Amino acid sequence: MKANAMLFRPLWLVLGLILVSVPSTGWGQVTPEQAERIREAAPDRPRVAVDQPRKLLVWSRSIGFQHSSIPHGAFATKVMGEKTGAWEATETTDIRMLLPENLHGFDGLVINNTTGDWITPRDTDMESFEGSKQEVEAKLRKSVLDFVAGGGGLIGYHSATDSNYHWEEFGRLMGGYFNAHPWHEEIGVVVQEPDHVLSDVFTADRFRITDEIYQFKEPYSRQRLRVLKTLDTETSNMDKRDIRRDDGDFAISWIRTYGKGRVFYGSLGHREEIFWNPQIMRYYRDGIQYALGDLDADALPSDVVDPSGYQTLFDGSSLDAWTFPEGSWGIDDDGQLGLAKGGGYIWTDQTHGDFILDLEFKVSAGCNSGVFFRTDPSNPVQGGFEIQLMDTAGKDPAGKHDCGALYDAAAPLSNPMRAAGEWNRMVLTCDGPLVQVILNGQVIQDVNLDRWDTAGRNPDGSGNKFTTALKDLPRTGKIGFQDYGNPIWFRNIRIKPLGQE
Repeated sequence: MKANAMLFRPLWLVLGLILVSVPSTGWGQVTPEQAERIREAAPDRPRVAVDQPRKLLVWSRSIGFQHSSIPHGAFATKVMGEKTGAWEATETTDIRMLLPENLHGFDGLVINNTTGDWITPRDTDMESFEGSKQEVEAKLRKSVLDFVAGGGGLIGYHSATDSNYHWEEFGRLMGGYFNAHPWHEEIGVVVQEPDHVLSDVFTADRFRITDEIYQFKEPYSRQRLRVLKTLDTETSNMDKRDIRRDDGDFAISWIRTYGKGRVFYGSLGHREEIFWNPQIMRYYRDGIQYALGDLDADALPSDVVDPSGYQTLFDGSSLDAWTFPEGSWGIDDDGQLGLAKGGGYIWTDQTHGDFILDLEFKVSAGCNSGVFFRTDPSNPVQGGFEIQLMDTAGKDPAGKHDCGALYDAAAPLSNPMRAAGEWNRMVLTCDGPLVQVILNGQVIQDVNLDRWDTAGRNPDGSGNKFTTALKDLPRTGKIGFQDYGNPIWFRNIRIKPLGQE
């Protein structure tokens, strides 16, 4: 529980937001018989015991299609929390609850079968706000993003991905956007990783279920998500109309991180009976506990952990893939890539455009270095991009010149940098204009370079050093490491090209 949670309890009571025993949202109601079935299906125990129940805010506002299962999802969330003792659930459709002073009284936010542009205040909402709709929406957007980046959990049921298409950052945060539902019938589900901690509730690597099944469009990508459940294309009807993906990748559930926060999404939940399916309820319990930070799980993206397609850049035995001044960089007795003071930059022989770069690094006290990418070695300061590597462990908040920053352009979402002398793992993914950086398991950069459309100016209005707008810089170039005076070491460097380079 966040330290200030109790501060806002009077507001919840004044607004009448505490869930009643059999809730009604105005679009449907849980019948007594359904309520009993939900209670019976809800797990009796938490996956991980907690000292004190967490606080969940269940956001149930829909602007578009109104799912009849909205009250069932809210009620199931409440009952699971009560039976397990893992959380207390509060439901709302009041947009004021998404303001930072209210939202930060919670540990997690459930996006419960929402549709439409719910982040945009309606005319009736504006009676409670000062300023323009645009100003209020900007504040609400920042509140949600900051909440998750600061350590709040985000949970999405079913049509959580059918929301806020005009808000690009929300699509990336949630993991993708809805792009039609060819199936509303019994289908097969593949448990992608039976040994994953969130797959323990499934006794087999395949099962069957009846529900409306989504397909997803950008920004959905296994480069950014750990996909856990998918449609079984071998046992499901693949002759349905409106199938729009040609890669066979029909995800049903995934996880990811965002700053200090965690995201869990499950697309099952169109049909009311999903919320009295005991196996799905146990899975959703575990997903919620993951998002709340109580259940640890590996959330590195699927394409990162998939070993296929990687090329070795450095494995401790050779520097054949690199160009550097003689005597400046070398391999030490421990098989680590290190530099001599004043050694200058080291660059890959090959150019790279879209890729996943996976490496480990260790800084010395006071170290200031960086990973350059898509860079012209003849002009690294203005001719490419840099992720700062620096001895700034523990600094909170970290700025645009600290470890994990897209140098001078974007501060990291969080600062999981370890102390000098300890190894860190960094994964850098470049896919067109999208750049994601994962440091020690946390997504610390999740940006679209096309938003940097003005030379010398960042999207937040602050200045930067670049004489060319970042969106206009080349999308291919060399990868390099910087020497800025203090020792730094690298190991286990590999790269996976994406698409055509």
